[in-house]
Amino acid sequence: MDAAIDKKELRLVNTPLRGFFQRHYEFRTFKEYLRKNHIDLTNKVILDVGCGSGYSSELIIQELQPKELFAFDIMPEEVELAKQRGLSANIFVGDVTDIKLPSEKFDAVFIFDVLHHVPEWRTALKEINRVLKSGGVLLVQEPNKKGLDGIERYFKIHHPKESRFEPPEFIEGLEESGFRVVDKRKLYVGLFQSCMCIKKE
Repeated sequence: MDAAIDKKELRLVNTPLRGFFQRHYEFRTFKEYLRKNHIDLTNKVILDVGCGSGYSSELIIQELQPKELFAFDIMPEEVELAKQRGLSANIFVGDVTDIKLPSEKFDAVFIFDVLHHVPEWRTALKEINRVLKSGGVLLVQEPNKKGLDGIERYFKIHHPKESRFEPPEFIEGLEESGFRVVDKRKLYVGLFQSCMCIKKE
């Protein structure tokens, strides 16, 4: 899969402002899902998909103290930045449509705004399902098509047309890939969809 991230967006995702929203809105929402559904990921084996410069991985370590954390991104320069954080994690260059890790390895997978860069996002969901243990947790947030169309129109930040989906289509893709959606919420005035899913047994 080719890296499909606009240079303008890449600059934005590595700013303190992006980190603020990720910590105080997106990750907090994920934690609320877990608490509401009585799921404890402390000391579990976790995968951070599309880790970028490693801020999300740092959050996962601080908040959940995983037994093992694996993290990857398709962009080598971002992986290098993540490694410079000195995290206790296995960080590597990888492709979400072809994850070079064993099946049923992980208790949980985190995805912060990655799949809207992936034209083959349905293939990616099936790969994520493959590496999750039966009953494992997927926590995912993605912008919807309306939001991406607006970002392109007003900020000239481009995304693949094939990976722009509205919430019903995304939920359908999750279910077809073997997930049960147990909680969901719209964020950022309804332009982003946040979900917690369980791999069907």
